[in-house]
Amino acid sequence: MPNETEKSTFKFLKKALESLPAPKNGKRSYYWDTEVRGLCLDVTSKGHKTFYYRRTVNYKRQQVLIGRFPEITIEEARAKSLELGSQIAKGADPTRMKQLLREEATFGELLQAYIDGHAKQRCLAWREMEAVFRRYLSDWKEKKLSSMKVSEVQERMNKIALENGKVPANHTLTYARAAINWCINNGLTTHSNPWTSVKKFKTQSRERFLRPDELGKFFACLEKLPNDTGIRDYIYLSLYTGARRSNVLGLRWDQIDFDLGMWRIPRTKSGDSQVLPLTGAALKVLKRRYDERSSEWVFPSDTSASQHLMEPKKGWYALLDTAQIQDLRMHDLRRTLGSYMAIGNQSLHVIGKVLGHKSATATQIYSRLTNDPLLQAMEKAQKDMLVAAKSNTRKRKPRASRKG
Repeated sequence: MPNETEKSTFKFLKKALESLPAPKNGKRSYYWDTEVRGLCLDVTSKGHKTFYYRRTVNYKRQQVLIGRFPEITIEEARAKSLELGSQIAKGADPTRMKQLLREEATFGELLQAYIDGHAKQRCLAWREMEAVFRRYLSDWKEKKLSSMKVSEVQERMNKIALENGKVPANHTLTYARAAINWCINNGLTTHSNPWTSVKKFKTQSRERFLRPDELGKFFACLEKLPNDTGIRDYIYLSLYTGARRSNVLGLRWDQIDFDLGMWRIPRTKSGDSQVLPLTGAALKVLKRRYDERSSEWVFPSDTSASQHLMEPKKGWYALLDTAQIQDLRMHDLRRTLGSYMAIGNQSLHVIGKVLGHKSATATQIYSRLTNDPLLQAMEKAQKDMLVAAKSNTRKRKPRASRKG
């Protein structure tokens, strides 16, 4: 162990660094590691011990702060020093890199830039994105993208999946990946996207819809639900049209053509517009509300910033509690219409058109309920098997009996 008069270069060991004395008279002591070139420890008169990486390259002194000991271990300091040495060998300037890191936008700033510069104008679900970022990534707001590792992104996704489910984890991954890709494409950051290398969790498609034995009590309790905020009509219209929640909530009167019985949805989740025919039951709800209208919105609200009804969870849960129905979400109303269309043997193409699916894959879940063609094919095959069995029995000749 060196003392103040001995050589200040030695192999850094934890106990040795812990026992280094503080210099007197406001001076500093400097110690160098023999294992990794450039790794230096500064000791102040107050006993603070800090790792630095110091090298002279092309007559220019390079100095980068690594961190304070023992918060930063010797192993971590050595690893960082080796990394900096490698960067210098490739022509990088660590001092300039440190300056750029200080100037680099934070992860939170990049996410907000994506929301303001892209999502609000082009994505119907931008409020959901904001909520996801706020709920699952708020503690990373000050983090720099350059310091974000794929391993810690994967660890965060694992945590969200464990505590909240795989679907929220996948949503977080999708939104964050899209946000950073947009920032890269628009020159807001030059760093790679650590979210790109993380894969989504495999999930099973949700198949919940209102079962035949639930429909009676659901409609009976729905009729008794207070309609002062419009929630009852909102639920009816969601069920009758199969439209997405955001489209029903943001429905305006100028989108409805009562003469033709059509609803023109300006933009769906896929980014396309959709023209949806309105049934008699849906038109009845709309005409009644039109006669009582007081706003451009079909479901106006005086309390929301959007000026229209937002997700009415309180009324929804009150309805389910009264009807004693479990595990039913508002999005399942859309799935209910699609399911009963499938049970009625409508083609998957028709179901997909009504629900505004852009790909046939999204509609494939309803194929399990289109039973009539399958049942007919199975019954015919069984009938053919029985006919063949009987025919073969009649053709078989009896064996001649042996004489004794």
